Formats: sequence, C-alpha cells, structure tokens
Amino acid sequence: MSSTSLPLDVLMEILSRLPPKSLLRFRCVSKTWLTLIGNHDFFSTNLLNHSILTTQNPTHPLPLILVKATDKSNAEKFVFYSLSYDTLDCVSQIPMNLPLAPVHFLNRSTYYIKLVASSNGLLCLFDFQTRDVYLWNPTTPHVGFKAIPPLSPPPFSVGFGFDPNSSDFKVVSVRHVVNGSGTAALIAEVYSVSRGSWRLLDLRVPDGIFARSQTLALGGIFLWSAEQGGGQIISFDFTDEVFRTTPVPYSRDRLCFSHQLMELNGHVAMAIFPRHFSNIKMSLEIWVSLEFGVTESWTRFVSIEIPMDLGRPLGFWKKGKLFMENSEGQLVLYDPFTQTKNYLQIEGFKESFEVVLHTQSSVAISAGQDNL
Repeated sequence: MSSTSLPLDVLMEILSRLPPKSLLRFRCVSKTWLTLIGNHDFFSTNLLNHSILTTQNPTHPLPLILVKATDKSNAEKFVFYSLSYDTLDCVSQIPMNLPLAPVHFLNRSTYYIKLVASSNGLLCLFDFQTRDVYLWNPTTPHVGFKAIPPLSPPPFSVGFGFDPNSSDFKVVSVRHVVNGSGTAALIAEVYSVSRGSWRLLDLRVPDGIFARSQTLALGGIFLWSAEQGGGQIISFDFTDEVFRTTPVPYSRDRLCFSHQLMELNGHVAMAIFPRHFSNIKMSLEIWVSLEFGVTESWTRFVSIEIPMDLGRPLGFWKKGKLFMENSEGQLVLYDPFTQTKNYLQIEGFKESFEVVLHTQSSVAISAGQDNL
C-alpha cells in the first residue's frame, strides 16, 4: 500500500513520530508529504510542532533551571534561584556577592551583570560596567568567584563554553583595537581555563557583534544575533575555534523589533516581537532551526498575540511553555497554545531576569586570579 492511500490521520500519526530533521528530508518523498510537511498550514505546523516538542533532551539527570534577577529590596544586588526542571519548585536561593562598584540604579544601562552562559556546572558572568569576566559554580557559592585576567582594551562581548575534545572550559572575547595604521579592528581571543591564559586567534571576526547583542549558548557553540546581511546568526565553535555565520528566516527592523535567541529541545529558536507596543496585545513569532546552519530548515513554530502585561520571552520549559517577565517584575510561565499564565512567585526589577538550564557539578573554583 502506498503512502498516498493511507488515511490522512494514520499518515499524520506515522510522520509525527519522526524527528524534525527526518521530516525535512522526507518532504521530497511525494507531493502529499510535501504538502503535509512543507507548508505553513494547519497540518504542517502541527506536525512539525509535535515533532519539535517531543524531541527528547538527552540531559540526564534533569538539569536545574537557573533564574537570575535583581533583588527588589536592593537594586545593587543580584539573586539566583534554582528551580527543579520537573516541578519548577524553588530548590535554593543564592545571593551573588560580587565586588560591584556602586552605581545609581537610574543609570542602570551602565550597571548590568549579564549571565553569559551555563556550561557543565559553571556560570560565566560579564560586568557591563567594568567589562570584567567571572566564572562561578553556584553549587558551591561559598568558595567565591574566579576573575578572568583582564584585557586592555577590555572586551565588549564575551562567550563561554566547554570544549569536549580538550575537556577545557573556554571564554571567547571580542574587542576593538587600533592597529598600526590608526584604524580600528575587531579581534578575538580565547581564554583557556586549564592554562589560565589568553590566546589571540588569527582569523577575521564577522561584523555584527555588539555589546548588547542577543546571545545563546548551545552545547559547545556560542551564538550572537547580528544585523548584518539582512539578519544573521554568528556562531563560535569552542572545539575548532572558528566563527561561522548563518542567515535567519527573516529579519525585521531592529529599531522596532527585538530578536531573542532561545533554545527549544536542543534546537536554535528565535523570537521576534515589537520593542514598543500600544495595543491591548503584543504579537510574537517564534521560529525554530531544525538543522542549524541550513537556511531551509527554519520553520515558524508559533505566531500568537500575548497579553500586554507580559514582556520579553526568556526561555522554554516543557511542551513549548515560555518563561516571561511581566510589567510588575514577576516571573511568569506562559503557554502560547492555551494562552494561560502561571505566576512563579519570583520577583525582580523589570528586564533583570535571565533564565538558563544548569547542571549541578562539583567542579571546584577558586576566588581571585587562581586557576580551576
């Protein structure tokens, strides 16, 4: 019996059990399969969404969800909350005691600690004011932070990840330097935690990385959302230490729309939403790359309107549910398919939230400039 003679519901059930990459390849099997898989209609969207959402995350045991927020009682302090991935119950609350220079909260654009990435139990933090880079294991917060040796001039953007080939944690920095002819140039350097030193990379850094670029850590790759070329993603692989670029599905005016990188079950996802809105609801589109680096693999995961009291998306939980912050500085779990909200009893200043998956580790880290 050919696939075209199968009842539609049976064919849909069979295809829905395939991984996303297989679905993309099977579009060429027949016109029927191309119609089901290759178009943004009801059946195609639901088929791909089911496949994306049921892709199993190979992380065992289940990671924690780490939430960073600004302490509402003290604007110059940050707090980390560890949530159970399975239940979202708060496991612990960890204060972050970095030696930050006091800055008035109203001037917060120059006073912001970015959670760069979580990798194999370690966190990388970047101070936008001093341009200092720190490593920290929140599982053993009493041990303190490790300050990475500074660069001069300091970097304006950094990435963090783990190289499985060398079993080494690495930090990549991007900074401006003035060459012998007096012109500015972009350079990249890699800090090896095992060696405790920086090393200049002899390669061209793609244009489009800025201090406030949206970023994402995915496995041993670090990503920046860039504006050049009509919109693209710049990636850095910590194994071969090479930059690569890949187009985004489409890019809207960056002055009016935000482009937020996220991870969905091991896939690169991009949320596109307006920076400012005056209607009752805000539009939100989320696209997913089913095979990163392949332009044709981008598919629209969901296009919805969300309540105006919700702000930017922060990351995914189970079944496509989104962590978001609301206008009151509360962390909210939002289901884009049922349009329901669940308040998670975590508060902080608006736009101070960051959410990452984090695996607990016994990796020891020493304060100051010492090596791991």
